[in-house]
Amino acid sequence: MYKTSLRASAVLLALATTPSIAATPVTKAINGNNASAYGSLLLPWQAAIKQTLSDYTGCGAVVIAENWVVTAAHCDVALIGNVVIAGTSYIPQGDLTKLDDKYKFNVTSRLPHPDFDSVNANHDIALFRVDRSLFAVAQPIKVATVAEQLAVDQEFANTWVAGADSKANLIASGWGDTVTKGTTPSDLQVVKLGGIPDDQCNNTMTDNNSFLCADSNIANLVKDVCAGDSGGPIIWQNKNLIGDADKGLRLVGVTSNGADCNIKNSNADNPAYQLNGQYSQLSTYRTWIESTIHAAEGNSSFSLSGVATPVFSQDPFTEVEEKPKNSSSSSSGGSSGGSLPLWGLGLLSLVGFFRRHR
Repeated sequence: MYKTSLRASAVLLALATTPSIAATPVTKAINGNNASAYGSLLLPWQAAIKQTLSDYTGCGAVVIAENWVVTAAHCDVALIGNVVIAGTSYIPQGDLTKLDDKYKFNVTSRLPHPDFDSVNANHDIALFRVDRSLFAVAQPIKVATVAEQLAVDQEFANTWVAGADSKANLIASGWGDTVTKGTTPSDLQVVKLGGIPDDQCNNTMTDNNSFLCADSNIANLVKDVCAGDSGGPIIWQNKNLIGDADKGLRLVGVTSNGADCNIKNSNADNPAYQLNGQYSQLSTYRTWIESTIHAAEGNSSFSLSGVATPVFSQDPFTEVEEKPKNSSSSSSGGSSGGSLPLWGLGLLSLVGFFRRHR
């Protein structure tokens, strides 16, 4: 990512009225597919967090335990509210009164990582606790272990080919921007990506243990997550455990930051505009997650390994296409900005910008 020191007033004006400049990275699906095309609940761990001032989602989140979701620390801001939505692939953006209350959960605790670094986005992870069991409508996904992350890193090293087609070994998802600026989809978007070795990541990771890196696995097709997808999941499949009830699916990260989608998509042939996506690497934070939940619940027996193994009826790695449905292998319009209505777009972007780029 690029660091800048623009004055607050200038940044607010720019974010609210014009496309972001090329050097301004934002939390950021281009060329994905509707998850509902594959069934009613392809990704039962996916959650979102409602904005405070409107009936739109503003960040993603992931169900990891009965009363807990994990998200990005930079989503712990005033304009991201205290309602988590889980257990559905369809969120009626703009009028959440149309959404059954069984999918809405009230947040009782927001716990960002104490070492979250707003300059470099290191430790960009937070835990939100909700008021009742998420398992009534959703299922958790297991967080990758340190040993599994080593296997992930080796797979990235063996399969990523810069400038050419690579293996699609990751899936990201969310309700963030798609093709129309400032428009949030009601259908959950899902996109296949390729994992990139840390030393080949076109971004400025300052702590390889804090991030994993991913981007489109198809050389001439821009694919990415976009503004509004922050805190949402990126998953990998442990091939040795495909036969398990959870099909070996593992949460390896949550969306942190990357390129402005509109500019990245509009300059597909210019490497200078092609920042790769950065995701907070969750294997690094297993101990922190467990100790934080211990303290919050007064329950020292909690462990991520002890969370009931979910039973998934579908394998997204088998079902989700690598290209958008009914699309050729070429770039299509992406979107920058956030998922806020226009009046709030600049405000939320400004908050996120300065939490990560003072």
